[in-house]
Amino acid sequence: MEPRQPSPPSPGGSKLRNSEPHTPDALTAPIGQQPGSAAGHTSFYNAYQYADLLDRSKDPYAAAKYNVISRYIAGRNKNNLRVLNAGCGSGELSFQLAAAGHQVLGIDPAPEYIALAEKGAITLRIDRCRFQVASIEAFASRDTFDCVVATDVLEHIADDRTAFNKLVDLVRPGGTVVITVPAMQSLFGFHDEELGHYRRYSKASLRQLVEQRCTVDVIRYFGFSLVPVCLLYSKLLRRPYPVAETADSQKSPLIAPILRFVLNLESRVAAPLGTSVIMAGTARSSE
Repeated sequence: MEPRQPSPPSPGGSKLRNSEPHTPDALTAPIGQQPGSAAGHTSFYNAYQYADLLDRSKDPYAAAKYNVISRYIAGRNKNNLRVLNAGCGSGELSFQLAAAGHQVLGIDPAPEYIALAEKGAITLRIDRCRFQVASIEAFASRDTFDCVVATDVLEHIADDRTAFNKLVDLVRPGGTVVITVPAMQSLFGFHDEELGHYRRYSKASLRQLVEQRCTVDVIRYFGFSLVPVCLLYSKLLRRPYPVAETADSQKSPLIAPILRFVLNLESRVAAPLGTSVIMAGTARSSE
């Protein structure tokens, strides 16, 4: 399950590789004292991805997508769930789920990304989530989780089926599994190459990937309004998305509020296509 290297190569690799294994006390260890974050750990830093994470808290697209996930979990579960956020990056979704009353463990193989998440948790005074340097492949837990979430992770992994099966193994039977992946292979471009993606998905291909281990409750597209943006910047101009500029109400006083409104509407009303596929389902045992 070795992830693809971005092209051109950056200092390190992309999102999910072998890292330090989980230890049972990771949910209760103080921030800054997580197992697997010791000095000397191999770095999986990706400069393009790191820049993307620095803008994540200002990204209305990410915020609207996270709201879809949070509403789904709230609609079918009680509070105080044990949640694993695999490939947590800078931690924004983990913060949101913790604020909703869940105990969250965020894992990512890049220590630099975990450092951003830990800093954010301290800044926001969030005490119900912890973070650990770990990959899906190397992660192990004595107990299962009530819910596993992986947003924009599987596209980084060559053997996405084995990675998904490992995620389901970490959830109790009947628990919740939420996956998001980039959509429409025809949109594959600069952004995907820089992040080291292997593929983009359709609803059909994601359903085919998960249905052996997961009962699909909801599967939908998200980000229909951003398909032209993806085509322009990633396919034609081959440039990073202008997240910081378009999301800033001072720099873009007209575009920013319209974009937030449209994405909020899309988070509630599914379109026939989009830049992401969101799947929420129920875990089944491998037996």
